[in-house]
Amino acid sequence: MTNNLRVWGSLALCVPLALLGACASADKLPKPVVVQSVIQAAGKAYVTVSNANDGASVVLDATQELRVELSLSGFEVANNMDWSVAELKPGVLTVLGSRFKRAARDVNPLGSEGATVWRLKAQAPGQVRLTFGLRRPYSLGAPVKSVSFDVTVK
Repeated sequence: MTNNLRVWGSLALCVPLALLGACASADKLPKPVVVQSVIQAAGKAYVTVSNANDGASVVLDATQELRVELSLSGFEVANNMDWSVAELKPGVLTVLGSRFKRAARDVNPLGSEGATVWRLKAQAPGQVRLTFGLRRPYSLGAPVKSVSFDVTVK
């Protein structure tokens, strides 16, 4: 009987140690490589990106326009939040303007959801990081959400 208790006692100590060792070794596995997507539309008048393309690289021809569609939930619209340009160094892109586009009624019966659509025009060849922030227009605090694109104008 004493031998059985020793065996079970030893096993009871080994199992947690084995689990702890398995958790510790998981950190040593190689991290997956994230491949950044490249968005371009050669021959088209404009290139369109959205929240789903956050972090993507966008390639524009000198004659193309960039349209950025950033969605807004009903909660964000009701709380007077909107997307604004948070970072854009001058020289490569020019902001033409923005407008609110309401979601279709069959998808959005309350009529509160939608998207802010930004239009930007290629100004000169180069690269620039374009970042948008979601916040109330009069707020100076950090944005609730942000979306960024690396834009290259050829």
